[in-house]
Parts: sequence; C-alpha cells; structure tokens
Amino acid sequence: MTIVSLQSVGLGTFYVEREINEPVYAPYYIAVGAMVDDLRGGYEGVIGGDKITVTEITHLSDYITNKEANDILPDYYKVHTSDGHIRVLPADKYIAEWSE
Repeated sequence: MTIVSLQSVGLGTFYVEREINEPVYAPYYIAVGAMVDDLRGGYEGVIGGDKITVTEITHLSDYITNKEANDILPDYYKVHTSDGHIRVLPADKYIAEWSE
C-alpha cells in the first residue's frame, strides 16, 4: 500500500485572495503527481520547462524513540518533490489516502 494524497485536518492554510484582498481558508491538499501548492493560492515555479510536482509520499510509521533523551518523536509524512526537496509534515495534522 502506498500513500496517494494527504489532506490537512481543520482549516489547513490560508492565503490572501488578490482579487478581493481578503484571507481565504482552505484545506491543504497534496497528491502524488499534482503540482506543489505555494500556500498563496498558486503553485510553485518551474525548473527549466518542468513544473514542480509531488513524486512520492512516505510515512515514518512507528514512533521513533531517542532513548538517551527519553523523548518520543511523533509520526511524520515525508513529501518528496520533483525538484529534489522533501517536506516533512506532522502525521497528526494530515489524513492520508492509501491505495494498492
């Protein structure tokens, strides 16, 4: 099973709608193959002639424990993009859609 999309829990993100100059709240949605939202109601730029897209979403499934500091680190989703960047998102703030 692989993750095909993530959607934020709650209001998600907001950006200022340029035409009405007011904040607009929208769930943040990320999908494999889709362009990367720039969090301002648009999409991130291009590299050469290619648009920046999500290539893979992975889940750090189990809690990671730092035994020396006695800390428990929460689950995260890693969003890999076509420009080589990785965005790390907290798993408790996103709902994942899984597929075969």
